[in-house]
Amino acid sequence: MDLTKLFRLDGRKAVVVGGAGGIGAALSKGLAIYGADVVISSRNIERLKEIAGNLQSETGRDIVPIQADATIDSDVERLVKETLSIFGTVDILVNSQGINIKADALNFSTNDWTRLFDINVKSIMLTCREFGKVMVQKKYGKIINVSSVRGARATKWPGNLGYCTSKGAVDMFTKALAAEFGVHNVNVNAIAPALVDTGFSPTLKDTERLKLYTSNIPMGRIAFLEDLIGACVFLASPASDFINGQIIYIDGGLTTIG
Repeated sequence: MDLTKLFRLDGRKAVVVGGAGGIGAALSKGLAIYGADVVISSRNIERLKEIAGNLQSETGRDIVPIQADATIDSDVERLVKETLSIFGTVDILVNSQGINIKADALNFSTNDWTRLFDINVKSIMLTCREFGKVMVQKKYGKIINVSSVRGARATKWPGNLGYCTSKGAVDMFTKALAAEFGVHNVNVNAIAPALVDTGFSPTLKDTERLKLYTSNIPMGRIAFLEDLIGACVFLASPASDFINGQIIYIDGGLTTIG
């Protein structure tokens, strides 16, 4: 192997689901900078078009926006067909979609619970199922799911029962799929950050709460988008060809101490 190309993605075709979000847009940029052409997808086509235009100007790669609701079978099937019609194949799938609906255990409505799991878990199953058919057939692929430290550690902040449970499901889905897809030379891994500075979290605006949160992190800060980009590019690149079924915690050591 040419070690100068260990982390390069030249010629690779990637799909980032949830590409209109802060994390998804950042991961799309990272993949493009390292050489991949990228389809970015979400339900918000206007936001997708804006991000695609900016990323194409910045990176010089083909960035294609495709609107799709990843919780709907027919939308995901269409997303695969349109991706194949544009790129011819798909090598990398990043699932960065997700929401948090906060409610305590005694007041969590069935509708909210179902919506949370549809977006955080069902959508990942659908995208992996449909894009996985392409990867398994050609005996190559990299799947990267965005999980959270909350898949492994609960939080003392109230209202996160559904979110923590859904991310635990993402972790086990990642491991089980890795076991099934590994024989086909398709790697399935996840990145699991702690709180990420995307500019949207209420915690970032609450100085005292942020101070308390970071006091539990050995490195004394929250995650930056660049921290996630590095791990995502690594898992998408030849450097991770023998890494499968792993959850990489991007947490400054939070999960090492409980």
